[in-house]
Amino acid sequence: MQSSSLLHPYSYHPVFRTRISAPGHKNCTLNLRFELPPLIFVDPYELGNRADTYSYKYAGPLNLELPVFALGEDDSQNSTLLVTSAESLSREGALELDAPLHVRYPHTRATGTAFQETKLSWPDAFLACPLSGSTSRPQAELPKMPTEFADAFEGKIIVRLWPLEGVIPVETVRTPAGNTADVRTVELGTAVVIISAFLFLVHAVWRTVTRLGSRTVRLSAKDQ
Repeated sequence: MQSSSLLHPYSYHPVFRTRISAPGHKNCTLNLRFELPPLIFVDPYELGNRADTYSYKYAGPLNLELPVFALGEDDSQNSTLLVTSAESLSREGALELDAPLHVRYPHTRATGTAFQETKLSWPDAFLACPLSGSTSRPQAELPKMPTEFADAFEGKIIVRLWPLEGVIPVETVRTPAGNTADVRTVELGTAVVIISAFLFLVHAVWRTVTRLGSRTVRLSAKDQ
């Protein structure tokens, strides 16, 4: 059985938390296969810092912080993230994994809600077990994934873990979306801030030069 939830769903940095319960599958490894829409991406450096918890494979665009409307045609498809637990399951078979995600800046809009809603399906959870009799379940099919991902499970028994019956395995991320009506205001505010900062810098330089000039004059007068 698996259960997933989304931490910080109103943030540009949500976290997908998945809990599984699979007693009787000792020595099996947990795998989570995420299908991410174009608006969602991962930070490979952040995932790399979790190597003591899990390893990962990712097929998708890696241009961090690029807004969704700047993605190329080849990057406008869903991406795949595969997470594999670093340790095998214990006899109790309980495990929890967190996958940090990030949201790209969406298109601005002229009307409608101020939030962009993005649907995220729960990951496909499955166990990869050795052929040593650690599980008595029949072999299941792997979730759809790139061939180079699937090759790692050759010679393994696959056990799928499903959500409870009746549960809708979808979460929603809600992030602020810019309004085109605010563009002129934002541009004006940005210009005012830049000009004000420039004038402050000029004033600070002028005061410094004046102060140093006055000190030089006083020192010259003393020498005479």
